[in-house]
Amino acid sequence: MTDRINNIAKKFASGDTERLREAVEEIKKLSDLSPEESKELASGISTIFYHDYTGNEPLKQAVMEAESLMVSLGEGAAEVAMEQLTQADPDSVRHFARIIGAIGGSSVDLVLGGLKQYKDDQYILTSMLRAAGCYTGADALKFLPSVLECAASPNVQVKSSALYCLGRISNRLDSSAIGEKEREKMFDTCFAALSDPKALTRLHAIKAIGKMLCNSYLTEKQVEKSHKAFRAALGLDDYEWDIAYIVRNEAEHYLHLCRSGEKQNGKSKASVYKQDFTILTKKELSPNTYHLRINAPLLAAKIKAGQFVIIRPNSHSERIPLSICGWDRKKGYIDLIIMAAGRTSTEATLKEVGDSFVDMVGPLGQRSHVAKYDGACVVIGGGYGTGAIIPTARDLREMGNRVIGIVGAREKDLLIMVDELREVCDEVFVTTNDGSEGIEGFVTHALEKIVEKEKVSTALAVGPVPMMIAVSKMTKEEDIECWVSLNAIMVDGTGMCGACRVSVGGKTKFACFHGPDFNGHEVDFDQLMKRQKMFMDKEKIAMEAMKL
Repeated sequence: MTDRINNIAKKFASGDTERLREAVEEIKKLSDLSPEESKELASGISTIFYHDYTGNEPLKQAVMEAESLMVSLGEGAAEVAMEQLTQADPDSVRHFARIIGAIGGSSVDLVLGGLKQYKDDQYILTSMLRAAGCYTGADALKFLPSVLECAASPNVQVKSSALYCLGRISNRLDSSAIGEKEREKMFDTCFAALSDPKALTRLHAIKAIGKMLCNSYLTEKQVEKSHKAFRAALGLDDYEWDIAYIVRNEAEHYLHLCRSGEKQNGKSKASVYKQDFTILTKKELSPNTYHLRINAPLLAAKIKAGQFVIIRPNSHSERIPLSICGWDRKKGYIDLIIMAAGRTSTEATLKEVGDSFVDMVGPLGQRSHVAKYDGACVVIGGGYGTGAIIPTARDLREMGNRVIGIVGAREKDLLIMVDELREVCDEVFVTTNDGSEGIEGFVTHALEKIVEKEKVSTALAVGPVPMMIAVSKMTKEEDIECWVSLNAIMVDGTGMCGACRVSVGGKTKFACFHGPDFNGHEVDFDQLMKRQKMFMDKEKIAMEAMKL
């Protein structure tokens, strides 16, 4: 290595931004480089692509300029980039892949050779596919047979990388430059991958088909097939939606490109599937307790009685779980009951019609236990919990059960959703602590009257913990099956964090995943109440900070 090349290489290896800038400027002034010097210089430059330039804009600019400089060095640089491609980390691979693709020409044979040579090495093969996706025009077409072969690989990384490459090819090669049979092979390969068990594969398959749609690669029949597949991934037309959010999100993004989703009469069909979590209606049911109707068509399509959602009203808000009291699958909305008890629930109730929640996740949890019983089924709601028992009552009644509802509150003005419960029950009892409406006393007083009159097979209680404890105790004494919905503290809502753990039958369960409904006779309510009080001091501080 000559002195001038050696000095430049040292500056590139230093990682110092100023020295890197100096090296870039020195290279621009070089001339009359021999093929060997060009290769040595490319080798020296390549070290810059292993530096982390996150948050360092000058270094990032130097890296981008270094890419251009390597491309200008031609064939020698392509050989160096190929060597690095076989050992570089994923972040560095993209630089070498772009360099090889930009050089083009003879580098095509290097990459084609690499695809064959490393067909049994998953890591290097994915890097080669990354490079293949960086070519344009006729060069890109040369890779199609090899890429299609890799797309049939049983290895998820190789298969996903090949699908990614097919999408890149359709972006970089005009559809008129590729034959009809080749385009058909590309589509069929990607379409078949939509049913792959791996979410990463399905994601890249949808992306590739979406890019083919954008670049007029598909026939009308293929567009229609894509449209149906995207709708299926979104859970529309009575399909089971794709379990992976990243796949659903990509399907929603490309759905509007299908002809069946194009604008008609100024309104896009695809727009009705957009979940923006807008508040459609808002009604105050009692002091600090509200009924909100939310636009959420994908959730409405899949929600079941007993399941719940986790919402975040604003970008700075905590995530809180909320039970669902109703939905309309065709109109695409869900109904929530929210009581302003803490900071986040208060933030949610301050929203008005037309406002939106930042995000909403669901449906979460398991469906309520429903079956055909010999005796009556009693659903019991206390306070905000009344809304949550309505869907379960409806399901029980549709199965041919006699369903009796009980609604309890401290006083008449705090009773909610009584009329709505009557619509799905054969009979409804109302109790108030002060006797201002219905039976004076607690929900258990109404339950006693029912048990005295007829056989009761099961009971579901949703509401304050003391109420659920009382119902569980009474039903155990009467040998009646009892289910309670546990409102434990939750964070992620999928069973990963363990924040909502509860003890049921001496075993640890997660309310978000195994519940929220559990056998009331087996729940350790003392532990539940202790955990609910863990953050009361912090909640008080958070409420004071709102300065309402």
